[in-house]
Amino acid sequence: MSVLNTLIEQLRCEPLLSATHIVVAYSGGIDSHVLLHALHLARQYAKLDFQLSAIHIHHGLSQHADQWQAHCQQVCTKLDIAFQTANVSVSALPRQSLEAQAREARYNKLVELAPVNSQVLLAQHQDDQLETFLLQLKRGAGPKGLSAMNREWVVNSRLQPDKQIGFYRPLLDTTQQAILDYAQQHNLKWCEDESNQNTDFERNFLRHDVLPILQHRWPEISRSVARSATLCAEQQGLLDEICDNKLKSIQASANSLYLTELKPLSSSWLHQLVRYWLSELGVQSPSLKVLNQLRPEVLDAAEDATPILQWNGWQFRRFDQQLFVIRASLKKVTLNKIWQGENTISLPNNMGNLTFTQATNSQADNTQLNSSQLNSTRVDDMSQLTVNPNLGPITFRFGGYSARFKPAGSSHSKPIKQWFKQWKVAPWLRDSVLLVIQNEQVLAVLLDGSWQPAKALNNNLKDDLIVHLRIEGSKA
Repeated sequence: MSVLNTLIEQLRCEPLLSATHIVVAYSGGIDSHVLLHALHLARQYAKLDFQLSAIHIHHGLSQHADQWQAHCQQVCTKLDIAFQTANVSVSALPRQSLEAQAREARYNKLVELAPVNSQVLLAQHQDDQLETFLLQLKRGAGPKGLSAMNREWVVNSRLQPDKQIGFYRPLLDTTQQAILDYAQQHNLKWCEDESNQNTDFERNFLRHDVLPILQHRWPEISRSVARSATLCAEQQGLLDEICDNKLKSIQASANSLYLTELKPLSSSWLHQLVRYWLSELGVQSPSLKVLNQLRPEVLDAAEDATPILQWNGWQFRRFDQQLFVIRASLKKVTLNKIWQGENTISLPNNMGNLTFTQATNSQADNTQLNSSQLNSTRVDDMSQLTVNPNLGPITFRFGGYSARFKPAGSSHSKPIKQWFKQWKVAPWLRDSVLLVIQNEQVLAVLLDGSWQPAKALNNNLKDDLIVHLRIEGSKA
């Protein structure tokens, strides 16, 4: 089937049919140029009602990037297609390639710029799918990896939580030769990325040195491998359905699983469920080597042990009969701040801001917090504590958990570290629990976004301050 007919057929089906906007991720290369041009013709020939536009992402990684950007602008102007362009800054991070960084930056910007109720179309084709499959095979991937590239998926905006953008690859069943034939038939001019000739990159090595040999011997290999990728995707989809049901019975919280439910599992199911769980959290799965260490080093460790299994900036930790996944902290967060009349104190590690306002009698009822709030996993937009600055300097700090504390609702005073055990505060969270100190006495502890005040505070409402905790962004 021709490129044009392929697109017309897919435009008449979901998810493209109900999209009011079709956006082409337009690099200026032959594939995205053919996709854009063919969509332009398809809309005319098939009399389809959708808005067509293009977005070009300028990575600045090539000396020709400005020329590519100008070329894309000219093509869209000639075709009377709405055009957007945006610059992104890319720098390689440890353990992540420059290519991966550029891809992530590109997708984030596409989601940001694409209109609501749009489908962003990508121009990867059947030969790209073959390359992806072989790269995953070389890496020892299972069914999920061998599914290669998805035809369609949805991405949530990081800047607008309610915004979802669909991504779609309409040319996955189209060969590179068919795309080249279309370009020549319509006398198209496109950009050539010089890095595509560098066989130091694995994908280019496959494209130039390996695939020609395979395709000469087996002309149908791209189609056959695409079928295998589709079958792997179907099998993975069925497996994910089972994993989703199983996960519901073993999940203690978003980032923890019950140890009692994990331990009886076979190694295969343990690995599969942990991978699925991490995928749902958006965490990169560890290698098989790390997964093989999970049972002996973490799950089956001695009861009084505090094992840590780390990979790529993440850790498996164990606490309160649960397996947790947490970010590996690079450095300990510190704070020892005496309030000096500021309106705001910013807390480190994305915890939020403390703001200070003068108390009034009408605010008296807002100062009492129930101890039941300690077990809440919800972070309040605002949590309030009343203190009296006339009684002595007020210090906000992390650490010093040998200090004694008598919470409201308790008849006993004991070191805070013992309260941590009773409150079941995980060890890795204790260094970021905020204490409010006055006259060497702990007035309150900030746990899970809410204040836990001392049993008795000497308040004089006309002189008191209300300390607000405003949570901005995600809780660390």
